[in-house]
Amino acid sequence: MKSSPCMQNGKCTKHFPKKFVESTSIDEEGYPIYKRRDDGRSTTREGIDLDNRYVVPHNRFLLLKYGAYINVEWCNQSRSIKCLFKYVNKGHDRVTVAFSQSENIDDSRIVDEINMYCNCRYISPCEVAWRIFNFPIHHRELPVERLSFHLDGNQNIIFTDDDPIDTVVNGKKSMFLKWFEANKEFPEARQLKYAEFPLKYVWKQESKK
Repeated sequence: MKSSPCMQNGKCTKHFPKKFVESTSIDEEGYPIYKRRDDGRSTTREGIDLDNRYVVPHNRFLLLKYGAYINVEWCNQSRSIKCLFKYVNKGHDRVTVAFSQSENIDDSRIVDEINMYCNCRYISPCEVAWRIFNFPIHHRELPVERLSFHLDGNQNIIFTDDDPIDTVVNGKKSMFLKWFEANKEFPEARQLKYAEFPLKYVWKQESKK
């Protein structure tokens, strides 16, 4: 459709509609070219005829299970992993090295741009020792949520002179008080202690919810 967000200059940026293809294959860059049957079947939506060329990659199991639009593909390239964990997989540091003489015979400097810049792999002595001993090169830690508590009516309210009155009134809400309200509203919340609450619920500081 012309009003679709993927349309640019009258064309689909995702290259739909695709071509009819008799069998699935992999192109030179490792991307799949899916089988699209030319069976003559089509449907019309908002005045546009749609056939197999317009079908996006999807998983029928997920569509039926969640009853929602879920368009997925299997990522099987190292470049996909780099997008998720870029700094872990980007490789070693690289340095730019320039070789030149301080002076030549005629006292004029010769600039050779091809030989001047060399893309070199650089590993520091510390990293060499670290990898020889097979020490871990990365780790992940869980975020820590500090739980606040207070006596009845003694919660802190921080505001400025320019804050709207609605913001000041809403400031009476605290994480501790909303925990009590959540126990009233959600039966499953009653099975969790206050310290266990962040395992299932998220506190939004902006909206005090």
